[in-house]
Amino acid sequence: MDSERFAHLRPSWVAFGWFIAAAMSALVLLGLIALGVLGASSGAPEGDVWVAVALLIGFITGGFFAGARVGRAPVLHGLGIGLFSLLVWLLANLLLPDPGDPGAWHALPLTVAAGLLLLQTVAAIVGARMGRRWTRGAEQVG
Repeated sequence: MDSERFAHLRPSWVAFGWFIAAAMSALVLLGLIALGVLGASSGAPEGDVWVAVALLIGFITGGFFAGARVGRAPVLHGLGIGLFSLLVWLLANLLLPDPGDPGAWHALPLTVAAGLLLLQTVAAIVGARMGRRWTRGAEQVG
């Protein structure tokens, strides 16, 4: 892959891809709640699967937009989107403590959090590669 260079990395599109991914994930979760598939405060194990599906759809979409727009370094952009998730998670836990229970964010086990971050990163990379291929296919046809 000759396009995978840090010089081709656009941080603004990494952030934009993450925001698209977060919005799409929230939209899918809202749709699942509206359909009654997922409860708003459900602690059931099957809820975890639907959250993972929503993250998968959202981060593939966010990666697709970043990869299609930039057209270069799709793996770096997808990895950047995953690292941006880690940064947002860290800042949210450090700067926005829950006023009712300061230790509430510890409720998510480390393995689950790491698995979801890995899922987000891989989905963003796959989406960015799909976006780049889609753009290159359109260039070859036109």
